[in-house]
Amino acid sequence: MDQIVATAHRDELPRLLEWVRQKIGETLLEKGEKMRLELALEEAIVNVIEHGASDGSHELILTCRYVPDRHIQFELFDDGPAFNPLANIKKIDREAPLEERELGGLGIPLMQECADVLLYRREGDQNVLTLVKNLTNSKE
Repeated sequence: MDQIVATAHRDELPRLLEWVRQKIGETLLEKGEKMRLELALEEAIVNVIEHGASDGSHELILTCRYVPDRHIQFELFDDGPAFNPLANIKKIDREAPLEERELGGLGIPLMQECADVLLYRREGDQNVLTLVKNLTNSKE
């Protein structure tokens, strides 16, 4: 299992996303699926930075476990206040005109669409968000 540790601050986002790209790049996911998974992870990381620990005094840890021909799993740990992003997911009306939709609230549904498994747990003083993408039906 690989991991990267960073301060929960916007300045760390490019470094974290480069690491994510590298890990996803090791898989045989199709290009579009790689981009979708990266987008889901970017959303998760930005949520931690923006909502969990915006003063930059908190740490986040991102781990990756890649099992070739099976799955790739990312876990995002942060020591911000307890928050389960999966608890109150808004139902998105994709048919409604843009001007009638509420701002925000699209991140978790996006993550759900891009990952095969999306789980939250509180472990000690840390939030843990798990994203798993199955690779069994993927091809380059």
